[in-house]
Amino acid sequence: MEFTVVYLAMLFIYIVVDFIWITLFMQPYFTANLGHLLRESVETSFLLTYGSIFFVFYVLGLYWFGVRAGIASNSALTASFSGAFLGFLAYGTYGLTNYIFFKGYPLSITLLDITWGSLLGGAVSLCGYLIFLRFFYQT
Repeated sequence: MEFTVVYLAMLFIYIVVDFIWITLFMQPYFTANLGHLLRESVETSFLLTYGSIFFVFYVLGLYWFGVRAGIASNSALTASFSGAFLGFLAYGTYGLTNYIFFKGYPLSITLLDITWGSLLGGAVSLCGYLIFLRFFYQT
């Protein structure tokens, strides 16, 4: 039960925060720098299907590697840094792969993605750890 509550809360937080980041900040930046590569329109079902695949497994990874590490060491800092490191790895893999293989892919987007993934991974893991402490921690 505790896993389900913490995981679903983390998934909700991740989706809301990432949606705000993408729509308010990254979409205009992507359009300005990568407009020629963007689809003219994307159906909601397309976004939900393929975005959900990443979200579900990535947040599961944040729980497994971030929250559980924090619980095991009784440390919010460990939860945050573990989640941030997973974010660094995941977003770094994506960003650096794009930078390496796509001619003209801006280094600024690569670095921004890696930074965002690290911050978001750390923050969501910290939230999951704090939710666990608040509702499920037994002394």
